[in-house]
Amino acid sequence: MAKFNQKNTNKTENRDGFPAYRMKLKEQLVSAVLTTMFGEPKFYGSTDSDIVKLATQCAATDPAFLCKLACYARSENNLRSVSHVLCCVIAREAHEYTRRTVRNIVVRPDDMTEILACYKQMYGKPFPNALKRELAQVIQRFDEYQLAKYKGSGAMKLRDVLRITHPVPKDAQTEALFKKVLDDTLETPYTWETELSAKGNTKEVWNELIASGKVGYMALLRNLRNIIKSGAEITPVLQILSDPERVRKSRQLPFRFYSAYLTLSDENILSGNTHRALEKALEVSVENMEQIPGRTLIAIDVSGSMGSRISRRSEVRCCDIAALLGAMASRLCEDATVCYFDAAGSWSSMGSKGYTVKHYGKYDSILDICKSSRFYGGGTQMDLPMLFALKEDGSRDIKPFDRVIYFSDNECNSYSGGFPKTVQGMVEEYREKYNRNFWVHGVDMQGYGSQQFCGKGFNLIAGWSESVLPFINLAEKGIGSLVQTIEAYSIQ
Repeated sequence: MAKFNQKNTNKTENRDGFPAYRMKLKEQLVSAVLTTMFGEPKFYGSTDSDIVKLATQCAATDPAFLCKLACYARSENNLRSVSHVLCCVIAREAHEYTRRTVRNIVVRPDDMTEILACYKQMYGKPFPNALKRELAQVIQRFDEYQLAKYKGSGAMKLRDVLRITHPVPKDAQTEALFKKVLDDTLETPYTWETELSAKGNTKEVWNELIASGKVGYMALLRNLRNIIKSGAEITPVLQILSDPERVRKSRQLPFRFYSAYLTLSDENILSGNTHRALEKALEVSVENMEQIPGRTLIAIDVSGSMGSRISRRSEVRCCDIAALLGAMASRLCEDATVCYFDAAGSWSSMGSKGYTVKHYGKYDSILDICKSSRFYGGGTQMDLPMLFALKEDGSRDIKPFDRVIYFSDNECNSYSGGFPKTVQGMVEEYREKYNRNFWVHGVDMQGYGSQQFCGKGFNLIAGWSESVLPFINLAEKGIGSLVQTIEAYSIQ
């Protein structure tokens, strides 16, 4: 048997049927988990079944990592549904990690109803004893207000959690509270939902709600349009939304602010003060991050597949998140060039090059940069940014790029050359001609399970949060990757 003259088994095909490189199990699982609104469609098909399959494999080989990934997704990326799915896989396949997983991902009472409903849908009955034992413990964390607010309106309700898990109340007060849950006699909570339902969406009601302090950060952000249209006092709302400490505690994904900005802008109700408040909230996300030194090429995929919405209930597209993260990255870079690219259709939309290149000022508005970017909708030709770097930028007597950061779904389906002399080949050519220490950072936006790069000097990242950006410097310093961070993630 040949030891050296062997086939490259790292090659595969992406979901569009074009050549790509395989990802390792943990990389594939992490990228799929951190780029999903579980249960929602994607341009090239759902990754839900892939996540369950990969998680089951991981439970057999490294259950501790799976537990940490579930907790990381819930705590650091605020992804609820996929953390519930991972919890169910752990409860079935690696029950010794059920306790730690449940304790870390159950943040609200309805996390419990979702987990049980998810397990029943995935595996049926009976529920694992380890899962029932831990849910019986964590349900005792919550007070009457929390239980009433999140008692559930679906098939699985909090009283079902009590009937399934049979918790032993820790004291008489908890025993009385459980009886209220079973009898459905919990006191109706004072929430913005109940108040609006009872009194209407009026200026007076919103002013009262805002003054009460009972409207959470997420609710204020998502109801910004309604508050403005009602004529309510907006100044205290903007003060809350732009307060650095509240921004950090809110754990909002950056695209939530961009979504609010787009909604208000499209309806012509975006004031200068509101624009500044949303901008400040985004700036808080990156203000303490380390600057990315040297010269950086930021490559943003605006091809057709990036135009898919992340959720049926949201107008935010994958390309919007890519543009936002790219704009935030440019704020961190010492010297940044932003390249928007697509292929088929680019002859009329971008000219014969298939890409547009822009230079933004270090203090240009992140929101305005995002809105100025256009979605073109052609094919995915990932070598176009490198074509720019080699043919145009490389022909001038300037400092070469130190790195390229791709924000893409990696579903490359159009090339300037033959595989593997595609984008990977162009990277190797750039290293040979201009900078042998040139880095490639691939921020995977959809987690389809393949990549367009391999080897030394490549750093795979995944997710929709600003938390992906610090991994650029960490990887180049050789002290961390996303998978390594999750492996070292501390949980109680």
